[in-house]
Amino acid sequence: MKRLLPVLCVAAGAAAAQPIPASDDEIHAFVRADGNADGVLTPVEFRVFVQAMARAGQPTAQQIRFFGAYGYAFGVVDRNRDGVATPEELRRGDDAHRAGD
Repeated sequence: MKRLLPVLCVAAGAAAAQPIPASDDEIHAFVRADGNADGVLTPVEFRVFVQAMARAGQPTAQQIRFFGAYGYAFGVVDRNRDGVATPEELRRGDDAHRAGD
C-alpha cells in the first residue's frame, strides 16, 4: 500500500485540478493499471485502465473496448508523444472525446 500511495496522490491531485474531478473508479483503475507505480501509463497499462473503466460503466472506455481501439485511443491521449499517458492527458482526452473533438 505504501508503494501505491504516491501514485494515488498524483492521480487524484492531477485529476482534481481538471473540470471533472476523478471518480473513485478512475483512481482505483489508474492505481491498479500502473503496474510499476511510476504515475504514468504505458500502452499496455493503458489497456488495463480502459478495461477496468469499461467494466465500471465509463462510456468512453466502453467505446474503446467495443471497437478494440486501444492503440488509436492511446495515440489520442498521449498528446506529447512521449509514449506514456499521464493522469492529465487521460482527463483531457476524455473531456475532448465527450465534447466531440
